[in-house]
Amino acid sequence: MKPTISSKPFGKSPKGEEITLVTLSLPEKISLSVINLGATWTNLFIPDRNGKMDDVLLGFESLDGFFHKDYLDNYCYIGSTVGRVAGRATDNSFSLDGKTYLLPLNQGDTHLHGGIEGWDKKVWRFETEENETSVSVKFTYHSPDGEENYPGAVAIEVTYKLDFTGKLSINYKGSTDTKTVLNPTNHFYVNLSGDFNQDIEENLFQVQADKFLPMNEKSLPTGELKPVDGTVFDFRKKKVLRKALLSGDPQISLAGGIDHCFVLNGENESAILSDPKSGRILKLYTTSPGLQVYTGNYLNGSFKGKNDIAFGKRAAICLECQHFPDSHNHAHFPSIVLEKDQKFESSTSFIFETIS
Repeated sequence: MKPTISSKPFGKSPKGEEITLVTLSLPEKISLSVINLGATWTNLFIPDRNGKMDDVLLGFESLDGFFHKDYLDNYCYIGSTVGRVAGRATDNSFSLDGKTYLLPLNQGDTHLHGGIEGWDKKVWRFETEENETSVSVKFTYHSPDGEENYPGAVAIEVTYKLDFTGKLSINYKGSTDTKTVLNPTNHFYVNLSGDFNQDIEENLFQVQADKFLPMNEKSLPTGELKPVDGTVFDFRKKKVLRKALLSGDPQISLAGGIDHCFVLNGENESAILSDPKSGRILKLYTTSPGLQVYTGNYLNGSFKGKNDIAFGKRAAICLECQHFPDSHNHAHFPSIVLEKDQKFESSTSFIFETIS
């Protein structure tokens, strides 16, 4: 069966910018909608074990939700592409070739996910492509030198592609005119049940990672690559999330749940998430060295999304494929430094299945 692609207006930003909704679909199998504000995922319909199509992404039914103060004050970046650098930075700074760059604070005393006006708040250019086997939309953005105090002008491409088998992929490409740092990701929130009043604690999770990154009280990596063996972070075999979330482990208590990066062993079936009730399964494959797993710990019902539902704690889980957080401040982490003559590339694929 041939996938299809369509687009329609999705409103205007407060600055009067035209926002477009693009939908990639394969009938009765998958439908992804995205907008050019932040190259953001807005809807993902996939079938349950009975063939019922449900939207499994947290989000909003209209553009207004993305600009609502209660949502912005929660700093949850629902479905957005975040950058230049995902996550936080030690002392809100980093050094490159002997020069220290101080980063602007946007979450209290913290620089988070690219700063005050990161890539999630930018309106991206886009173009679509359609052939016999796949459809795709490519978003592009030019980040000028000095944006949010990051050095170098960066050209970034994010392409979402759906093929005739139902495989969905994200591909990043980036380049710079001056040495800089780059570590983007997509911050989608998924609840495979399709019921956003239901938490994700009974989901089964598996990740091919022998190590994880413990965090400190500021939600920053300590620098240790700790073996998962003998810890609640050992998800090398499928395990119910609830067991870890209610374990009382000091790292879980510190984060209010899981908000940790797993050091991936390789890109072959890096992680699997499944919902026993609906029968939906998400399989994830990535070239990224890390998978940041966040169990919606700071969602608190302070804003309403789809179906007028106030998204509460654990309403969804984020699976953020990226380099390790704060890599620009840890020399032994895989480098996120991008040289002038280098090209940044990263890809992640998703396959959705059901169990009887």
